[in-house]
Amino acid sequence: RNRFTNIIRKSFLGFFRGQLLLSGFLTISTFLVFVILKVPFALILSIIVGILDIIPGIGATLGVSTVTLFVLTQGVWLALKVLIACIILQQIQDNLIAPRIMQGALNLNPVVVFFALLVGAKVAGLLGVFISIPIAGVIVSLFEIDEMKSEV
Repeated sequence: RNRFTNIIRKSFLGFFRGQLLLSGFLTISTFLVFVILKVPFALILSIIVGILDIIPGIGATLGVSTVTLFVLTQGVWLALKVLIACIILQQIQDNLIAPRIMQGALNLNPVVVFFALLVGAKVAGLLGVFISIPIAGVIVSLFEIDEMKSEV
């Protein structure tokens, strides 16, 4: 019982810590890019991207599209620059940084993370997206404990 409780605590805390790190990276990097591109309200817009990035799977895309729509009022060319820069930052985050952070925090393979997001969204919608990765971490950790017991 104590092991199970510790596994759940470790998985959920690791996941949320990882999500906060990823969100912080995207917030800071978009802020720097927005300052370089001279986007009005750069801090507020980068915070919007960071807050929406907390939603696993689709958050960064929602943030980027929302910010791009706001910047579109300032001009099409600036909005296009913002969109391209944000997509590049999102790809760096999703393909280079996120797998390492989540693997370190939860010891999960990126394929397992993707599959967990799909299943979680199908089963429980938005709530499933939020809790699917920590639950996958718990399941993987339980299998690892059972493997350790069978080896001993």
